Amino acid sequence: MDDTIIDVTGQSFALPTDNEQNLSNVPYWRHQLVHSYSEINNATNEQRRFYKTFKANFLNEIYMNLDWNNNYAFILLFDFLQEYDSNGDINRLEKLLKTLISHYPKTKNNALGFLIQKFRAKGDHSSVNRICKEENYQEKSNDDTGKLGFKYKESLNLTMDQVALLDRLWNPGNNFFNIEFCSVEIVKLYLLAIQRLDDKYRDEASSLDNEMQKIADVIATKHYRHRKNSANYTYSVKSILDELYFNIFKHSENAVREHYGHKRKLNTELIYNVNEIDKSYNEMILVRLQKALAIYAPTLALPDRDTELELNAQNPARWKIKYEELTAAYNNDPKMFVSDIVILGNINKRNTAVENIFYEASKFIAPHDKEASLKLYIYYLHHDLRSVKFENKPLAKTMQKNLFKNNEQLHDFQIIVSNLINDRDLDKALSAVPQLYKVKRKKIELDHTTIQQVHEKHSGTVELLNEYLKDEYEDEVNSFKIEEINESEIVMEIAPKIISEGNNTAVLVDLNTVQLELLELFYKGNLSVEYEELEAFSKSRGMFRNQLIDSINEACYEILDDVLIEEEDEYYTINDNYYQKIVTP
Repeated sequence: MDDTIIDVTGQSFALPTDNEQNLSNVPYWRHQLVHSYSEINNATNEQRRFYKTFKANFLNEIYMNLDWNNNYAFILLFDFLQEYDSNGDINRLEKLLKTLISHYPKTKNNALGFLIQKFRAKGDHSSVNRICKEENYQEKSNDDTGKLGFKYKESLNLTMDQVALLDRLWNPGNNFFNIEFCSVEIVKLYLLAIQRLDDKYRDEASSLDNEMQKIADVIATKHYRHRKNSANYTYSVKSILDELYFNIFKHSENAVREHYGHKRKLNTELIYNVNEIDKSYNEMILVRLQKALAIYAPTLALPDRDTELELNAQNPARWKIKYEELTAAYNNDPKMFVSDIVILGNINKRNTAVENIFYEASKFIAPHDKEASLKLYIYYLHHDLRSVKFENKPLAKTMQKNLFKNNEQLHDFQIIVSNLINDRDLDKALSAVPQLYKVKRKKIELDHTTIQQVHEKHSGTVELLNEYLKDEYEDEVNSFKIEEINESEIVMEIAPKIISEGNNTAVLVDLNTVQLELLELFYKGNLSVEYEELEAFSKSRGMFRNQLIDSINEACYEILDDVLIEEEDEYYTINDNYYQKIVTP
């Protein structure tokens, strides 16, 4: 039996009321670009069985809830197109595609585009105009100004061949590419790499396009199983070539990301499950491409300040690259180190984790210079107070022993911290730090024997002292705590009773504690969380990853009319506009 053949019997299947299908009954199929019905060949047996059910019920006017597994809907679209190529019934095709669009709107642009293409091929231009008017559909013109070639033709002084090369790509539309400086450098690197590859192949009496055609032929015949020179073969080869050139473009973008310290990479794996294809593409294209990118990447322009700000905002951990350079090059000049860290903080002012720069720097410089360490800690608190959540990380115990000679210095510093939390005056707090080490205090010798006797006689001494000092220092803003270390040493701590006044964001959707914690995790990660991190978070809360994501998406659907959390390569992301819609300051 050939398990790639789906036997459509017309049998219908009973579903729960309201045509709702539970998530657990819809086999998860990771989102991918579907270009042909033959993509079903790459599905698992479970996914194929579900598709049979899905199609049979669709034809019987029972429309299943796919729970955002839209690959099934796109496979059905190409299934209908393939049937039309056999029966030629354009009216049936129009009815089926309009029904598909109605219940699975993600297919709209593709379905209408193909439907119009079929009508135009029959010379039925009146139907084309009718559909465009009925569906409010705007056809893309041949000189679509959204194409990359048109966009950069003038600014990069491109040749017609270069414009055509770029126009066959679709705009990546990701956050990194949307930074204008980065998109220009990606386009320049891509064109340089393509030119070098083509030059190398022409030296061998071939060309890059010829080699790409060979690979496309293997994919069309081995992966999609099209008969060579058939209509499906011709259509697939064109689509495959565009995908292969776009794959080179993604490799070029990853090289730019790496050069600019942007750790998130695009997924560049091909979707074709044939070893011969991977081997051909790797040996014929990728090996040479990587050499070309390694040659030209060092020639990329240095990012300007606006680009640095945006890159740091998108990648909260990017600061570590420059930070490691600063710590490695430290030359016993604490003032210069503090200045460099402040500059690093300034170009990370849009970074949701900017306070961590100063906290880590404070720890690093502590063994070298006490004053510099405390000033950087003050900077840490300043930025932490302005964040969504005031974490207020304390100085480590080992640092306290090194930074403060006695409890009086620690107490005075805690007063500086308390005042900063209260009045938010950074300059005042910074100017107060040097005074800690200039103030001279009278030294009192303690008679440990007498202290011990008093301690035994008056067991409530510490409690009484605690109450007395609370009256002195505690108010509606600050709390006071005293802890006895031994008979001659106590530790006093003044801490804020309140957290950041900016932490008053309200979520407009009814979410539970775990869901709100996940939204906070997204915010701290600049609305992006790695797959592994989200998986670990879900497990720690006793939930399945997809279960947690889908519960939030369902809760937000009425407001957004779309999903809030989406999967993008190895990350889960939240659209910034959507995030703003579900929260209110």
